[in-house]
Order: sequence, then structure tokens, then C-alpha cells
Amino acid sequence: MSKLSCLELFAGAGGLAKGLEMAGIQHKALVEINKNACQTLAKNYPSQLIHDLDVRSFDFNQFGHIDIISGGPPCQPFSIGGKHSGNTDQRDMFPYACKAISLCTPKAFIFENVKGLLRKSFSNYFEYILLRLTYPEVYCKESEFWQDHLIRLEKIHTSGKYNGVKYNVIFRLLDAANYGIPQRRERVFIIGIKEDLNVAWSFPKESYSLDSLLWSQFVSGDYWEKHGIKPSSIEHLDTKTQQRIQQLTQQPALFAPPSKPWQTVR
Repeated sequence: MSKLSCLELFAGAGGLAKGLEMAGIQHKALVEINKNACQTLAKNYPSQLIHDLDVRSFDFNQFGHIDIISGGPPCQPFSIGGKHSGNTDQRDMFPYACKAISLCTPKAFIFENVKGLLRKSFSNYFEYILLRLTYPEVYCKESEFWQDHLIRLEKIHTSGKYNGVKYNVIFRLLDAANYGIPQRRERVFIIGIKEDLNVAWSFPKESYSLDSLLWSQFVSGDYWEKHGIKPSSIEHLDTKTQQRIQQLTQQPALFAPPSKPWQTVR
């Protein structure tokens, strides 16, 4: 059985690309404009897969059929830090992520971005992104403002009158720590699956928690025994964490949380 093919946009240093590779996906190209990031990519992938250029000048038609399109559009326009300019920031590449979907019509796509994308100030634009990805063949007209394009997309979405390529699109804010990674890293993941494939999919269930880590450290003490180190004092923790530990110790019969403890660098 042949592997699913993937086109990775805004590849960065290749974290998402490596994860997809580990899941059995075969990359056809990795597109990244930052030269330092491309040097890192070159340490992990053949040079012919790496395209060191601006995605705005990339020829999406050169690879034929692509099963999956993935990537992390630049987060600076939506980050908590910075200017918070959103779609008015020249670094906003979501329109080109949408363009890639409209041209390649893959079986599925996966995009990730920072938590700030979900802020109230960006809510209309985020809805616009989701609807553009849902109906990739409803193109933005020349000189049409995105707000007017959004209105057209909303009418199509509510009317049900659409016969073109359509994706079932869902999103969720995920924290890497809740999946066993020893780092707090919150990211918005946007997943789209071509509707005519009739694929049912959901985000994996979180299996790790802070409560479980605190339990193993300050209730059962298993954490310190496991690593062979002296227990840390609760007094060194912030007030909110101390309060949470007190709540855990007051649980009936002291039932441990059902999830696994957050992983630490130890």
C-alpha cells in the first residue's frame, strides 16, 4: 500500500513535517522562506524536497495529486506579542494556505497557529478562514474586500446550495503537555477532510494532565521516588497551584486523577 503524499507549507524547522513523517506520510515538498530554517530542514530531508522561497511565488501545480497539505502559517500577525495586526499584517499567509487547498484539492489538510488566533478581535476573520477552507472553489473576486467575500461564503454555507469541492473543517486549541510532551505549547489546529470521502474523524483524547502531575508530586509522592530526588516544597509554588493541590487532597477517598501525569524534562 502506497503512503499518503504531503505538501508542507511554511515548514519552519520541520517539527510538524517530522510528526507527519513518523505517522507514515511521505513528503513531496517542504516550502520555507527562512534560510536558517531551511538549513535545519536540510539536516533531516533530501535537498530536492526543500524549496527555499516565498509561498506566494510557489507553483502548486507542479506535483500533480497531493493527498495532504500541512503547515503553520506565520503566527506573528495573531500572536499575543507584537502588533496584533491580523489580516492587515503582510505576513498573514492564510489566504495562500486557502489558495493551496483550492488549487490542489487534497484529501485532507492540517494547519496550526498560535492561541491568539482565537481572540475576539480576530473572530470574524477566523470565521472567514474556516469558510474559505470549507468552500475552496468560492474564490475571492478581484478587488473584493474579505468582509464582502465572507458575506458570500456565509450565504452559501446557510443556504446549502453548493456543488463544488467541500471540506468538513474542525478546529481545536490543544496543549502539547496534555499529550505527553514535556512542554506547555498551546496551538490552534485546523483540520479539513474532503466531504465526499465520508471520513469520520475527531481529535485524539487528551491523556495527560497537570492535576495528575501535582498528585504524583504532592499527594502520593511517587514523582520524587521515581526520579530518586528530594521532594520539593509546596511553598515554592504560586498561590493558584497551591490551591489546586489543596483541592486534590480534599477529594473523597483521595482518588487519583484518571489521566497520566504531565511529563517533565526529568
